Amino acid sequence: MADLESLIRLRRHAVEEKQKILADIFRQIEAIEERKKDLLGRLEKERKALDENLNLETREYYGRFEGVIRDNIEKLDAETAELERRLEIVQEEVRAAFAEMKRIEIVHDRRKAEEVQDLADKESLELDEIGIEGFRRKEEF
Repeated sequence: MADLESLIRLRRHAVEEKQKILADIFRQIEAIEERKKDLLGRLEKERKALDENLNLETREYYGRFEGVIRDNIEKLDAETAELERRLEIVQEEVRAAFAEMKRIEIVHDRRKAEEVQDLADKESLELDEIGIEGFRRKEEF
């Protein structure tokens, strides 16, 4: 029987690499959400400043500013949607890699248990033979 420990280590490494990719995607989504929150905060701050200032020119600039901010938020939402699609794919890859690793571990554990049982059976058979031989010799005398 082949030793599966190296294959298990390889599969474990593959799972860990996919988990790192998954963590990186989560960090990217979190960074985008933080940028979006900052933009919305800036928009709210400027809106409050506009409410205090009744200047027509300021309102015109605010309109353009708000448009740029809304465009940026839409781009961030699109980036988030793309990352979430990638996230689903990578999550499925992690699940598949983990399942494969566990299958190999189970086979490995079963093989080890069979080897232990075979060894115990051989020892028991040898002890039985020794006992029978001892009994036979005793009967001969």
